[in-house]
Amino acid sequence: MNFKRSILPVTCGPAKGELYKEKMKQGISAKCIKTNDGKQLTLKEFEIEGNHERSKNWKLSVRCGGYPLKYLIKPENSNICEMCHKGGTLFCCDTCPRSFHETCHIRHIDPSRVPWNCIFCEIKFIQKMCPERQPCHQESEILERKMLHEEHLKCEFLLLKVCHWSKSSFFIQKPYYSKKRSQSLTKCVWLNKIKETLASKLYLQVKDFVQDMRLIFQNHRKIYEGQKFIMLGIQIEAKFEKNFKDIFGIQ
Repeated sequence: MNFKRSILPVTCGPAKGELYKEKMKQGISAKCIKTNDGKQLTLKEFEIEGNHERSKNWKLSVRCGGYPLKYLIKPENSNICEMCHKGGTLFCCDTCPRSFHETCHIRHIDPSRVPWNCIFCEIKFIQKMCPERQPCHQESEILERKMLHEEHLKCEFLLLKVCHWSKSSFFIQKPYYSKKRSQSLTKCVWLNKIKETLASKLYLQVKDFVQDMRLIFQNHRKIYEGQKFIMLGIQIEAKFEKNFKDIFGIQ
């Protein structure tokens, strides 16, 4: 069954007909179904025709190729970015309704790739292939892993989730104190720098990425020790550590 055709055969109980997809887009009141005996019906009327008026849910009672329409209707892609909630030039995922700016997606977007799946869908696919309902890994084992495709993807997703938090904006750009580095700071890092390092595939192991992420918060604690502003870094660090454990299945 080619579900991309503009006209699809549909059934509802004993009723049979053809669904005109373009008419269906006009709304629930559109007579988008032509029955085998020539009647023009709305989806609700076709449901009644098939003796399913009690269900009051045409998305489940009307079927195409044996599948309820509910599972064949693809939601429209969002016209705002999933991460920054702004419009503009967006890349639309072919699996889910999410849309992204190229820079917001963290993971490189190849415009020529069809179909294109966003990082959320790629992670979901990995989780389905290798379900880990119970955390089963030691952190020390995860940190020593080489930065292969799956590990790289998970690190990109972890960084994306950190950048998604509105409070993380303070850590995106190069910090002001990097110009006058305190003797207590051996290295300055920020989220955009980590993003560039990931994109260049310069992290050889998971621990290299995690160390840089943790260093951001360690530096923040040193600079703002004894001040209320220190709590910002502590809160975001706690979320990062939780997501790190969840994404990598650490017990």
